[in-house]
Amino acid sequence: MIVRALCAGLVAAFCLGSASEVRAITVARLQQQLAGGGKALLIDVRTPEAFAQGHLPGAINIPASLCPQKRLPPLGPVVVYSDGLGRGSSDSVQAAAAALAEKPGLSVDILEGGFAAWETAHGSTTRSPGLQKQQLNYITYAELKASQPAEVVLVDLRKPAAGSPNSPSPAATGTTEPLTDLSREFPGMALAKSAADKALSTGGGAPPLLVLIDSADGSAEAAARLLRAGGTRRYAILAGGELTLARKGQPGLQRGGPRSSQLSH
Repeated sequence: MIVRALCAGLVAAFCLGSASEVRAITVARLQQQLAGGGKALLIDVRTPEAFAQGHLPGAINIPASLCPQKRLPPLGPVVVYSDGLGRGSSDSVQAAAAALAEKPGLSVDILEGGFAAWETAHGSTTRSPGLQKQQLNYITYAELKASQPAEVVLVDLRKPAAGSPNSPSPAATGTTEPLTDLSREFPGMALAKSAADKALSTGGGAPPLLVLIDSADGSAEAAARLLRAGGTRRYAILAGGELTLARKGQPGLQRGGPRSSQLSH
């Protein structure tokens, strides 16, 4: 009996220290919990620079790469979030959350849509009030390829040449090659022809990451400014647009209008 009791105690101790399941929590649910007096440690896994520009009130900053070795006391509920803008953030926040869940005394949730979804839902942040310099979000070809397809909607703003349904304007793109087939280039990602497409509805979940793709004519930037004016923060512009797609993300001599300085971002 004594041996059996000791074994049971060891099993219980092992279970308490083992990895917990990582769950997802919506912005609406987290807002309800916090408004109702619920307690949770908010961990921002973005860079210190991004954290300094604005974060959820009360959050602490532990960059994703530091989460595995970070020592934390048994604080109970934890909510982890990234920027929610693709760019590898989905994989990094998953890895960070999994590492934190292995620590005893932590129950870990991932905020769906990250900081961008929180801002889109008008959640309070530490950003300074008043006018600020507008910074648009960009995503590279490689980052888009690595994004989770279920989280992304590709907004196709490319313009075919007059009289040709599948050929871009040479003046706009510097090429007469057919437009890249987005459904083949990015399997599993939803497609839309405008940022106001009804297909963008998520049924109450986190807003999708809208990736704006143009013909290097500035229409993606214009659409992004309209989205920001309407309160949407979970968007990104594919740097280089169709030119980048035609090169499969490889560097080239051609550059696309106002976005040429953003290709390495």
